[in-house]
Amino acid sequence: MLTDEKNERLNTALGQLVTEMKNSEEYVRFKRAEAKVAEFSGLQQRINEFRSNWYALQNSGTPQLFEQIDSVEERYADLRENPYVQEFLAAELALCRMFQQVNWTIMQNLDFDTGFLHS
Repeated sequence: MLTDEKNERLNTALGQLVTEMKNSEEYVRFKRAEAKVAEFSGLQQRINEFRSNWYALQNSGTPQLFEQIDSVEERYADLRENPYVQEFLAAELALCRMFQQVNWTIMQNLDFDTGFLHS
């Protein structure tokens, strides 16, 4: 269990990390793209629908993966052609990669065994 002093130091460090992440190029780009998408009625809802379908597909483990990918891509082709949507999705991907890098760095430096994930 963390002592109050250690907990306070950890919370301070986390606050600094969050501040740095909010000031990062990736986060600023994402927030700018998010604001631009919000200017168009219903666009964020449609993006979220696409994201939800894409996420479910990636985690489905279905044997017909390629056919379903084609189906989702076809269903949202017009959406993906929108330059504001393209920018939003690219900015989101960059932000997610930053999250992954932070998580991976923490796990590696804490010597946390993740070998079971590759079984």
